[in-house]
Parts: sequence; structure tokens; C-alpha cells
Amino acid sequence: MKKIILLIIIQLSVYAQNRTTIYNTGAPPVVNEGHQISINQSIASRFTVSDDYVLEAIIFYMFLQSEQGNLNISIRQDDNGIPGNLVSEFSEWNYTLDPYNLTGYNLIVTTDLCIYLDSNTPYWLRIDAADTSTQAIWSYSAGSLYTYSENTNQSGWLNNIGATGASGIFAEQIYDSPYKKGDINFDFLVNVTDIIAIISHIIENDMLNNEQLDYADTNSDGSINVSDIVYIVNTIIEVENPNPDFSLEDINPSSSLYNLNVGPSYFNGQVSAYYFGKQG
Repeated sequence: MKKIILLIIIQLSVYAQNRTTIYNTGAPPVVNEGHQISINQSIASRFTVSDDYVLEAIIFYMFLQSEQGNLNISIRQDDNGIPGNLVSEFSEWNYTLDPYNLTGYNLIVTTDLCIYLDSNTPYWLRIDAADTSTQAIWSYSAGSLYTYSENTNQSGWLNNIGATGASGIFAEQIYDSPYKKGDINFDFLVNVTDIIAIISHIIENDMLNNEQLDYADTNSDGSINVSDIVYIVNTIIEVENPNPDFSLEDINPSSSLYNLNVGPSYFNGQVSAYYFGKQG
């Protein structure tokens, strides 16, 4: 019964996506049983992300059969249900297996590569042998309800449902804040009220909480000071498109511009203000 419960938990963990784990089959029950990886056979495992992410790390379990082994690990786009092109030019790695690694656990860290994964989009974790001498086994996952694809003798990808290669994908969710920098009281406006809140914090009259501090630190220098107040002041006085441009026909018969299309740009540098109304 304990084994059944453990199996269910592992299978459900694939779908329980949080801030860092977007795909995880769990550790394999047996390391030296799984999908063959060689120059003649490649395996790919499909996963789908629920939100926008930046890839952080990949883990996979591999049992080395040959004396040494080199793999090509890649994250691929989905091409009509099979592994397609690379997600980016940085989403492929040459990986050397350690012959003394008895656990089969392998880790690739990708935090510095800015590999983006789009929400509600399927991807593939693909593993190929990098040379003719590599013989390895991608250890079976504990669960057996995964979609994976295999390519034997370069004959094309064939999809299956069953035990895939034990692996995990970790990423950081891309979060778009609904508030602008400087909106200290979260009313969707940046105004004098926010300036007062920062001043009160600086003079230690009314301290901001951690979330407010993040929005008060407008220049992201780690401190709340006059620079942040200046930023908010500039935001308040900044006027977008103060002089909208347009062109209309002058229909006033008494006007010297009668029947001409005129607008603000026509009078550029000539007047400081203008009025367009029914009487021209």
C-alpha cells in the first residue's frame, strides 16, 4: 500500500507546478533499467508549462554502460506532436557522464542563459548520444502515464505513453506586477500620496512593509531615499503626448487656409496655443 501511495504522489507531482518545479517524474525505482541511449537511438520526454517561465535547471537519471559517455541534452519546441527545433541557441548542452556516479543523478544548471518557456506550450526534453561509443540507459520513471518519443536508426520520432526517462525541469516563473514602481499604496496611481508615504518612511514616522519597500525603491538600489522621491515626482509631472497631432480640413471660407488640411504640426513654431472648433 505504501508503494502505491508513493507512486500516486510521484505521478501527481508532474502536474503540481509551482514557482520552481514545472516537471518532475521523481527518482527512478531502478537506475539500470530504462530506455537505451546510443548513436542509433534517442529519447525525448514531453512536458507542458502552465505559465511563462525562465529555465533554471534540468535533472535526469542515466546509467552508463560504456566506459565513457557523452550526451547531447536539449530542450526542444513541439513540432506537431514530436520533438522539433531548439527552444533557443542556448538550449542544447554537451554533457559528459561520470562513470563513478552510482546514483545516476545528473544536473545541468541554466540560470545564466535566459531560456524562456511560454505558458500552455508543450516542450520536449531530448537526449541523444554525442558519439558512436556512448552506450547508456535513461532510467525509467516510476510512473507510467507519460508521453515520450523515441527515434531509432534516424527513422523518425514515434510517440508512446508509458514510463519515460526519469527527469525534472525547474524554472522561475515570470511575474508581471499589476502596479507601477512608486505606487506605494497600491491604488494603481503614482501621485503625491506615494511621496508622502516615502517621506514618512525616511523620517521613521510610518514605516513601510516589505512589499511597499519593493515599490518604493524605484531605482532598485536597495535603499529608500531622495532619489526615489525624485523618480516619483518626474513620473507625476511627465505628460504623455501633450500636443497630439492630427490633420483636418479648414472649412471656414473667410480663412486664408480654406480647403487646406491643417493641424498642430502645420503651425509648429508659429503659435503657443491653438483652437480647432466649428467656426475654424
